[in-house]
Amino acid sequence: MVPAVPPYFDFLIEAFRRGETGRFVHLGHWDLAEGFDPDAPPGPDEFARAQDRLNAYLLDMAALRPRQGVLDVGCGFGGTLDAVNRHLSDMELVGINIDSRQLDVCRQIAARNGNRFRWEQADACLLPFADASFDRILCVEAMFHFNSRRAFLREAARVLKPGGMLVASDIALTPSGRRLQADDPRIRENLLSVYGPWPDFAGEDADHRALADAAGLRVGEILDATRNTLRSHRFTVPSAFDRGEHAGNAALRAAAMLRQLHRGGHLQYLYMRMDKPA
Repeated sequence: MVPAVPPYFDFLIEAFRRGETGRFVHLGHWDLAEGFDPDAPPGPDEFARAQDRLNAYLLDMAALRPRQGVLDVGCGFGGTLDAVNRHLSDMELVGINIDSRQLDVCRQIAARNGNRFRWEQADACLLPFADASFDRILCVEAMFHFNSRRAFLREAARVLKPGGMLVASDIALTPSGRRLQADDPRIRENLLSVYGPWPDFAGEDADHRALADAAGLRVGEILDATRNTLRSHRFTVPSAFDRGEHAGNAALRAAAMLRQLHRGGHLQYLYMRMDKPA
């Protein structure tokens, strides 16, 4: 079964068309230097810079080189592959998404530096590529939208070349978050209605190390970026909502609940690198 497109993308696509947002659809990364204040008033373009910082962090983990084949699974509006397109040459850049509207946005990107783009509508758990097709696979803040993390990692291992690498970021509930949602069914209902399918929301299948091992991948690195991404919720939840406006907006209610879980230590945001043995 092909998963449904999370409904918050309706808002993001319209915002992009109006020029109100860029090509990144993920949270941002904030460097936690001494004196950093997560509650300080936001500055202009601060969130866009933080999104670019998170993207750059993951691309650094991927250690990309010219003339590689790169697959971005859940490619959003194409921001990650466009960054590769701007900085490297002679790359085979392939993005997949289940949403044709997002792919239409991606197709507006012009290739440069001798790179080649391909955008395909496909399910992350049934990748339409031959074995050993790519040097790198990227998956930025999309895995929790897939029908199964386990199936996706198995497919990623299959289409990676020996010696290839998967680099991803993912959101999962902590043990306290799993207990909290079990006690309050509104958490599950609100979040799944907007961010689903989140197939292992309660944590039944969210151990990335165990899943990587089952898929034949070796975990090279897992970094906890929960605190680095926390400030992003100042931008995902508008202050008007906190003042009681737009209370009927389901997407904003879910975003506020995600913020509450994140702030309360009930959610973790992870960066990870998984290697396919040579």
